[in-house]
Formats: sequence, structure tokens, C-alpha cells
Amino acid sequence: MLLSALSQRESLVEALQTSFNMEEQCYYNETIAFFYNKSGKYLATEWNTVSKLVMGLGITVCIFIMLANLLVMVAIYINRRFHFPIYYLMANLAAADFFAGLAYFYLMFNTGPNTRRLTVSTWLLRQGLIDTSLTASVANLLAIAIERHITVFRMQLHTRMSNRRVVVVIMIIWTMSIIMGAIPSVGWNCICDIETCSSMAPLYSNSYLVFWAIFNLVTFVVMVVLYAHIFMYVRQRTMRMSRHSSGQRRNRDTMMSLLKTVVIVLGAFIVCWTPGLVLLLLDVFCNECNVLAYEKFFLLLAEFNSAMNPIIYSYRDKEMSVTFKQILCCQRQENVNGTAEGSDRSASSFNHTVLSSPHNNDHSVV
Repeated sequence: MLLSALSQRESLVEALQTSFNMEEQCYYNETIAFFYNKSGKYLATEWNTVSKLVMGLGITVCIFIMLANLLVMVAIYINRRFHFPIYYLMANLAAADFFAGLAYFYLMFNTGPNTRRLTVSTWLLRQGLIDTSLTASVANLLAIAIERHITVFRMQLHTRMSNRRVVVVIMIIWTMSIIMGAIPSVGWNCICDIETCSSMAPLYSNSYLVFWAIFNLVTFVVMVVLYAHIFMYVRQRTMRMSRHSSGQRRNRDTMMSLLKTVVIVLGAFIVCWTPGLVLLLLDVFCNECNVLAYEKFFLLLAEFNSAMNPIIYSYRDKEMSVTFKQILCCQRQENVNGTAEGSDRSASSFNHTVLSSPHNNDHSVV
């Protein structure tokens, strides 16, 4: 009787251990097709027309992103008028978007039927590069928004932040971005908990996608609040200036140009980012939603944001445009240490709405 009881106890312990091992089973040696089948995401075996179209468009956009942002970085480097903190942050934004172009370029050659050839490690690397680049872009946009907010409300020519502090900010941005991109690779994934895998990202845990989407949405909300505050402040200043003499017309136009640029920045960010972030949340919380049907198109839309940033932040500046032309035409830059005498800088320029000439002694924007 005692032997029978002991035998049953051993059998129960073995059964519990087997059940525990099954729950804790990891699938690092499985193929990518295994995870896609588990999550219900279709994994193509050959290229179709839509896939070719998306890949062709994606590669084209990637090339434009890299060239445009490289042009911005070179322009800021060679033009001494841009050697101020705001421009260093813009250069870092261009670097982040350049990295985004590289990440998407790598993705385009490892998507579709080519996804089957990836291992678990290379798939996580592919997605981690995208997460890192997009986080860096958003973080840079936030840093620029904070810098603009401080500069406008203190009515300074330039922020008093030293170059050392700018370097620290840039290092924080990239450290945070690399950590965000590496989190799934170091453990926050569904490889050992297959039931929590996402449909859009079959190796990612649903909890991580929720965290990543909310993190970016919160950043988006902070940017909206900052720019809305700037918008209301500039509008009030403009209304007060309208009662004064026409001698302040240029300053009034400069402030109005800031409003236009803020609208463009907010519009581009909302259009490019919100659909993809919402889609991630729908993938987790809405089982009836067919999110996979829109995944690639929203990914391209988010990619376009990296292509639009150089245009929004730099190309609207006539000084930057002139520098672009000098670079593209291999012309030698003149008067790099002085102000552009007689030049009519764009009234719609984002940077010069609150930044005057370095040799102007008026430290007020009004």
C-alpha cells in the first residue's frame, strides 16, 4: 500500500515537472515559419505584385531618406552659421533618420519570401534596428520641441545650452534608443511564451508592443502640448504686436511663420505615426480587426516621416537651401563667418523664426 502511494506520488511529481517544462519551453531553434504559423500571419513563399510594389517603393524612399539626411548633416557641418545647439540637434535628427533609412533598407531585402531565410536572432536584429531608429527620430523631435519651447519663452537668440550639454543630450537619445531596440532581443519576447506572440510581429510579446506604442504615443502627446503652448504664446504676442507700428511687421511675420511651421510639423507627425501606433494597439486588443491587411502600408507611412523631416526642418530655411545648392553644385561657400548681407531669409523658416543673426544684439523675438 505504501509502495503504491509512493509510486503515485512520483508519477504526480513527474507529470507536474513535465507540465512545467512544457510551459517554460523556449523555441530559439525553431524556424521563422514556425512563429508565423503560430501567430496566424501569412508568410509568403514567392513575390507577388503588391509585395514587389511595396518593396520597390520602400527602397526608393530609403535611398531618398539617406541622401536627404546626409545632405542636411553636411550642410550643418560646413556652414558655420549653423554651429549652434538647435542645429546640432537637427543634425542628430538627420543622423537618426539616416539610420532609419539604413534600417528600412535592410528590412526591404529581408522581407516577403526572404523572411523564411532568417533565424530568430537575425529576425530580432531586423526589428530591433527599426525600433532603434524610430525611437531615435521621435526622441530627437521631442528634444527639438523642448529646445524651441525654451528659446521662444526666454526670447533668446539661441539657447544657452553649452555644446557639452548638447552632446550629453545626444548621447542620452541614442542610449535610450538602443536600449528600446534591444529589449526584445534580451528577453522581452514571446519565444518562451508562445501564446503571447503578436500577429504583426510574431516573435514580439503583446505586452512589449503595448509598452512601445504607449511610450511613443505619450511622447507624441508631450510634443503636441509643447507646440500648442508655443502656438498660443506666439498668437498672443502677434495680436499684441498688431496694435503697434508697422516697424514691427517683420517680427510679426516671423512669428506667424512659426505658426505655419508648427502646423506642418504636427500634421506630418500625426499623419505618419498615429496610424501605425494605433494599429499596434488594435493588434493586441482587437481580435476581430484585420490589422495585417494594412501593416505594410502603415509601415511605409511611418517611413515617410524620416523623409519629410529634412524638408520640414531644413529645406524651408533659405540659408539651408543655398547651402544645399552649393554642396550639390560643388561650389565654394562664401562669407561663412558673417551674416548673409542683404539676403531675404525665408519668413517661413522654422529656425529663424526665433533665431536672429548671430551678430544681432537684440535678444528678443519681438
